[in-house]
Amino acid sequence: PLPVPPGDAARVAAAIAGARAAEFFYDWGGGMLWMATDAVEDGGVGPIRTAVAASGGHATLIRAADALRAAVPVFEPQPGALGALAARVKDSFDPKRILNPGRMVAGV
Repeated sequence: PLPVPPGDAARVAAAIAGARAAEFFYDWGGGMLWMATDAVEDGGVGPIRTAVAASGGHATLIRAADALRAAVPVFEPQPGALGALAARVKDSFDPKRILNPGRMVAGV
């Protein structure tokens, strides 16, 4: 899903569609944009995340082949301080990092 401001959903979809073939479904009055695209190489993560970030939203990879999931982070990369906080929270609940290591964020 691509959570974006509802007023920006059509613009975000158009920007992505200009870079690659995709199908879109608008949910939550346009505030949640679901997208399906071919899983070639990196799945088009660059143009997708660029278009979504320009609206203040973020993109999450929901379903993909194992090779694509290994090449593309499930969630948008977190800025330094936020990433460090997420790692500390994970460490407090799973200090040995045995519960799905790297499943959602690489290295955590």
